[in-house]
Amino acid sequence: MEDDYEVMGVYSHSLKYEYKLGERGSRYRHGTFWFVRKREEDVYEVRPLNANHVPTGVVKLVSGDEFVQLYTPELEYFQQNTLPCLETLQKKVRLGRRYFNLGRLDKAEQEFCDAVLMQDDSVDGNIGLSDVYAEQKEFTKLRAVLDKLLNIDEVFREEQRHRFNEFGINLRKKELFDDAVRFYSKALEVNEADENLHFNIARAFHGRGKCDLCRKHLNRALELNPEMVEARSFLRLLDTEAATAEKLLKKAEQGQRAALQDRGIRKRKAKLASKPIRFDI
Repeated sequence: MEDDYEVMGVYSHSLKYEYKLGERGSRYRHGTFWFVRKREEDVYEVRPLNANHVPTGVVKLVSGDEFVQLYTPELEYFQQNTLPCLETLQKKVRLGRRYFNLGRLDKAEQEFCDAVLMQDDSVDGNIGLSDVYAEQKEFTKLRAVLDKLLNIDEVFREEQRHRFNEFGINLRKKELFDDAVRFYSKALEVNEADENLHFNIARAFHGRGKCDLCRKHLNRALELNPEMVEARSFLRLLDTEAATAEKLLKKAEQGQRAALQDRGIRKRKAKLASKPIRFDI
């Protein structure tokens, strides 16, 4: 949760909410425990805790009046349960990333798996697992985690932009172009007016050989930001590639025609050579 929102702590609620948390939800008195962050002056973000005392990805925004009337601070619970668990979760993610950078993929996978067990929709834990599986070429596991990430709304929130952007770039660099396209397509559903997302998905489409779609997203990026030098350079590259491909195609066609003509000449010569020579006596 690396953003500028102010963490208020854990609060209990006096009424039962309509959320159905399942057996993993931790019940408390007449409701549940909620992890609270202040987004704006009069807007609070509340997220129910799971059985491991850490917040889930289910987010609800409440007004200041509603928050004051219905939510009660639970400082002791936060200090004794949620805070230590959050620190453990962050430690596992850091260790997983450290092991990954050292090339110790088995240890990295173990730490990221532990993080996901604590918080099923952990953005960092699931992205870490995806990086491990991509490196191990465990594509079935990778796509299972990717499917989960595509359904975690928090992945694509504004404050997570640098994370999901880096993740998509890593997929493309590993030549997992289809997966990168899926990821960036989901991000564009959340924020279509982001020129960088259009540029990045254009690169993924280029890797797939889909130059028409690549050009489409580059043009959209320039509509959003006419000063985007990278997009203009990429379009020039596409023009150069297209011109080169056309020249190669013409050369190949010329070669085929020449080969057919040469074959026809050889056939005619062979036919003439096979005719008997007649002499007048």
